[in-house]
Formats: sequence, structure tokens, C-alpha cells
Amino acid sequence: MAKVKVTSNYQITIPESVRRKLEIKEGDYVSIEVSGEGEAVLRKVIPIEDLAGAWDEEMDDIMKTVSESWKKWKL
Repeated sequence: MAKVKVTSNYQITIPESVRRKLEIKEGDYVSIEVSGEGEAVLRKVIPIEDLAGAWDEEMDDIMKTVSESWKKWKL
């Protein structure tokens, strides 16, 4: 667990050990979500530009199978 101090401008510094584990670099974005009473979760945001090319022919085949399965469901 890393302990950080909140500045007068309500800013914190992300400790090096956390930055390494989440692979956060200068200029990256993070999200902070309140997950429970007194808890917050910090996540690295993956820009959509980084996902370019991630959808390949294998994903097309998977989505075709899923689509066909949905059509067979009777609600």
C-alpha cells in the first residue's frame, strides 16, 4: 500500500511503484472511481487510438458467431 499526501490544491503524486505496475507515463490519463465507502480505484485509461488495428479477422469470426447465437434466442 502506498501512502500519499494531498496538497493544498487537492493534488497527489502517484508513487513510482504504482506508476510502474500500471505502466503510467507522463502525459497518460487515469480515471478515479469511488468503489465503496471511503474507497477509490485508480485505473490507467487506454486511449482509443492505441486500440487501432486490434480488431482482426478472428474478431470478425467471433462476432459473427455471437450474432448468429443472438438471432436464435427467443425472448
